[in-house]
Amino acid sequence: MAGVARTGQGHGLVLVRQPPAAVNRWLRRGLVAVTVAPFGAWTGITLAEERARSVAPYDVGLELLAARPAPRRARPALGFFDVHGRAAITVQPPGLRSHIHWLVWEPGTGVVPTPSLTPLRLPLLLSVAGASGRVREEVVAEVLRSGTGAPVDLLVTVLGLLGLPGRDLLVRGDSDGAHDVEPSVRGVMTFDRLMAEEAAHQAEVSGR
Repeated sequence: MAGVARTGQGHGLVLVRQPPAAVNRWLRRGLVAVTVAPFGAWTGITLAEERARSVAPYDVGLELLAARPAPRRARPALGFFDVHGRAAITVQPPGLRSHIHWLVWEPGTGVVPTPSLTPLRLPLLLSVAGASGRVREEVVAEVLRSGTGAPVDLLVTVLGLLGLPGRDLLVRGDSDGAHDVEPSVRGVMTFDRLMAEEAAHQAEVSGR
């Protein structure tokens, strides 16, 4: 919750290009409680609770936050996640149809291949962050090549290089002006029902 230091495992931050009041409705349609903070042109979003309100296995809050598409009007959007011992940086460019672009970093290794995901190229990252022409691509690439440090250290370093806000929200889960947004109970119940129906259908098909 806002005002309470993070105690769960993992860290996550999403930055979107809409004011908090404009994204509250979208966040209420999600599955996980979040903490939202204003950062001028950006709005920061992080988990208020480690677990989503939906039933397992769809209750890993960071995975849901990282994979959730941002609304078109809220893009471009950037994500910074420390999950499963790796750092992940995501970009959702503007446009009617926008895939999530991924860059995954592992301690001791640096950037690792993610063939099943749309890759995030540095020119796109710099452009969406508003750092093109201000930050040299080679500087960011050098940081990403290094496998030194923990995932959250890497994320904090990249945030600083790009000149983006949200460090406290990423590290502590709190920031000035933050407030919590909880998911709609009805929306979570609808999601759980649909997943149960899908699971029953798959079990029926497999049993034939």
